Amino acid sequence: MTSAHSAQPARPSAPRRRRGSRPSYRDEAFVLRTYKLGEADLILVLLTAEHGVIRAVAKGARKTTSRFGARLDRFSRVNVQIYPSSQPGNAGLGKLTDAATVATYAPTIVADPDLFFAASALLEMALVFADSDIFFLLDVTLSTLAKPELVLPPVSVVDQFVLHCLEQAGWAPSLVDCAQCGKRGPHRAFHPLAGGAVCALCRPPGAITPPTEAVHVLWLLSNRRDQQAGEILRDKDIAAAAHELLLSHVRNHVEAPCKAYGAL
Repeated sequence: MTSAHSAQPARPSAPRRRRGSRPSYRDEAFVLRTYKLGEADLILVLLTAEHGVIRAVAKGARKTTSRFGARLDRFSRVNVQIYPSSQPGNAGLGKLTDAATVATYAPTIVADPDLFFAASALLEMALVFADSDIFFLLDVTLSTLAKPELVLPPVSVVDQFVLHCLEQAGWAPSLVDCAQCGKRGPHRAFHPLAGGAVCALCRPPGAITPPTEAVHVLWLLSNRRDQQAGEILRDKDIAAAAHELLLSHVRNHVEAPCKAYGAL
């Protein structure tokens, strides 16, 4: 006589996972930087929507017959599948096994040198402020650069992105009140290491007196008043002075060379 226990159907065994392996995941990403590996592979530095900055290898991505094609080009938002490294923390490289284009801004950007250099600086600064919180800000900014008509000069579009990144990181320059004592402004002096605008009493040695409109236009950009900023930025000297102020502030608060951003 068969027992009730033996009459029960056998339960399927759970699939075995190799020791040290980790489950794959899908995420949306921008390719910030690439490095050649071997004869045909690419190491990708990706800013993802949910996993921050990750590094992964795309096998055979440099072959003309690669299934990835142009989907791993910069200035495109892609949906990727990643097998993370089994090494703890950020050590090691993951493996990218699939990529599908979600949106691409590349055709417009690569066709215009000014847009290309601005977008390249944008990706550089996204890596400087590497955080998944800026993923959608990067998407919006690339989309803005790719629009047929820009309200702001390309350099100022990047400056606006950097201002918002600084704000999220807690390093935003003071553009009205004194960065040291908080005295209400605006103030004439500006000192990047001191944190931005400074009053006459707090003004440290080495503070500069930039054009008033250069500081004001940075405030307009940080508050997304693009139309007002665009009118002021028609003056190329003011646009250049505003960019230099912000670049100096970034270099004093972030340990990064900012080569592409500094070359704008």
